[in-house]
Amino acid sequence: METHKIEDVLLLIAKGHLTKILDYDPYQNFPGVSDRSQFSALISKDPAFADLGLADERYIVARVGGNLVTSLHRKIGDMYEGLFQALLLFRFGLTPEQTKYQAKVKIGNRVQLRSTDGMIPMDRLSTVELPRLDSRWKRSKGLAFEVRSCYQIGDSKRIQADYDMALHLKAESLWPVMLVFCSTSLHSPIIRLSKSWALFQGEETFAFLRDLTGFDLARFMHGNSEILRSIIEQALSKI
Repeated sequence: METHKIEDVLLLIAKGHLTKILDYDPYQNFPGVSDRSQFSALISKDPAFADLGLADERYIVARVGGNLVTSLHRKIGDMYEGLFQALLLFRFGLTPEQTKYQAKVKIGNRVQLRSTDGMIPMDRLSTVELPRLDSRWKRSKGLAFEVRSCYQIGDSKRIQADYDMALHLKAESLWPVMLVFCSTSLHSPIIRLSKSWALFQGEETFAFLRDLTGFDLARFMHGNSEILRSIIEQALSKI
């Protein structure tokens, strides 16, 4: 696939995920409320909050916007996962089935069915140079990936599950790579997961992806920022 065609595909993927947030109604749980002023009126009549001054616009934006932002981050995460998977197919000529790895993994005292966000067998990596990885990866059966837009969950069970997944991949001779696209993740899970994953975040993730696929996703995002920002602005205007 030619570069300009993959860019068209990537833009469709990005827009497809982000526009889903436009269906979200931040006031859906409050009957008769459809905008900020109506929510303010509702709070001003709430006996628990009215005397505390919580009809304040700052409180309303924080409370109503919190759920919207959570949904927005989820869709951004889906977007980066979709972009990453499309680039694997484009660069290595794989089918979606060939990039999947699924296994039963022991997480704590339970066995769970887990899957990675992508996998590349070693026979497709013979011409790839990845200077940001420990050279031992070349003795593995391939690379297995987890993709996060931002690691903002401090849940210990989630962190442990991700940690144990990397241990399982290593036991299967797959080199585990976690790609975190943002540079503002929670500090503690990044430190913890860096002990089991080859973990990249922020600009290093974009640089690693450029080494791996030959495609500059950061340049693509910059080039299409006006289109993508307009979708986000429409979503945030709902608050």
